[in-house]
Amino acid sequence: MHEKLTSFFVFDYFDKLTKTKGECCITIYAPEMKTFLGDLNKSELVAMLTSFYTCPDNPAYRTKSGTQTSFKNVCVNLLACSTPEWLTLGTTTDEIAGGFTGRFVYVYEDSTDRSFPFPEDFVTQDVIDLRKRLTEDLIHISTIKGQFSISDQAKAEYIVWYNKRKEECKDERLVGYYSRKRDLVFKIAMLVSVAQDDYLYIDEDILHTTWQLLSQVEARMADTFSGVVEDPALKYKDAVLSQLARAPGLKLTRAELLRTNWHKFDGMILDRIIRNLEEARVIDVGSMVAGKSRQVVYKLIDSI
Repeated sequence: MHEKLTSFFVFDYFDKLTKTKGECCITIYAPEMKTFLGDLNKSELVAMLTSFYTCPDNPAYRTKSGTQTSFKNVCVNLLACSTPEWLTLGTTTDEIAGGFTGRFVYVYEDSTDRSFPFPEDFVTQDVIDLRKRLTEDLIHISTIKGQFSISDQAKAEYIVWYNKRKEECKDERLVGYYSRKRDLVFKIAMLVSVAQDDYLYIDEDILHTTWQLLSQVEARMADTFSGVVEDPALKYKDAVLSQLARAPGLKLTRAELLRTNWHKFDGMILDRIIRNLEEARVIDVGSMVAGKSRQVVYKLIDSI
């Protein structure tokens, strides 16, 4: 499903799926996460989807009329798209660490080497055949049922990782992700397993592939929340750093920064950003003569 959702729609839809198919497995696609979470019914919808995170079987819910119903074998996949700018302005550190958004796996990219002015011109017969085989494989995977098993070696390696997993988190904004990574590892491992064959078996090779896939995502995950901080005035700190990094000589005047960011912040907020960066020894603050006036200059320290 890809339309705008409300908790009432999900409740009714899951009730129908339980009665007709005996399971509630859906995929939600939200091309704009802001729109998806900006619904007036947001709080109830988010609470319901959060409760679905652990894929509960037979969770009980009570309707407005007082009747109780339960859903069978709940599994919700959510693919949502957003920009770091919206996450910066529309998300708090508390929501990331412990709330609904803290249960997401964020895949961050700020550039691409692909350039397809007319994508349809690049859809060759090979691409069409590949898409057909992929669709057939996904349909087949959806029919696989049974209990997964894990090899002794994979289990031993998982135990070692599990006991050291807390050392992986280097950013407090990702505490929520890393606290749930233990479950995510097996979710991804199961996907890798069924992508290879129908044996429902997780060995050490599949576990290694899973950790590698997650490591690739984690390498840039913190960049997604680069501007999400407790102090609203510091939301644009990374934007200022980025502008300094691209500037000739790694430096900009105060006037240039204010002119570039006039629609984002004023001089008072810039002062707080600069003070934070200066105390962290990320930038140097100096001055220069321009015409008949002296201007404040901010320079990025080269070693950063």
